Amino acid sequence: MKITFVCTGNTCRSPMLAAMFADYAAKVGFDCEVACAGMKGGGSPVNPKAAHTLAARGLSAEGHLSSVFGERDADSDFVFTMTDAQRDELASRYPSLRMESLSLFLGRDVEDPYGGDQAAYDAVADVFEGILGKLHDRVCGRG
Repeated sequence: MKITFVCTGNTCRSPMLAAMFADYAAKVGFDCEVACAGMKGGGSPVNPKAAHTLAARGLSAEGHLSSVFGERDADSDFVFTMTDAQRDELASRYPSLRMESLSLFLGRDVEDPYGGDQAAYDAVADVFEGILGKLHDRVCGRG
């Protein structure tokens, strides 16, 4: 099973959630491929503040280079976006993909910490930490 997380530039939110979910999946014995992509940009490393947030949790996105969601991602079994607008845009381009916004779990979009201080990145990771089990349940058909 391939799960792809999508944000705007693929340098902050989606690489953080991909690293966190991959770690969670490994800990619970859930075999899956975890990927991430952005709506625009490409070729940039993970944001230093996102990297710091991950390192504080014992995780890393070292070697990550941002990419734009495209045909290589169209084989995903699940695509989770940070915002409803991202979900809607991708769903119009890839109508056959199972695509959901994280607002399904949160009741709101996930704020983009880009340009914010370290606390903004840590707060987003805390939000992600709170939904890892719900994401797992959703992709396993239990939520």
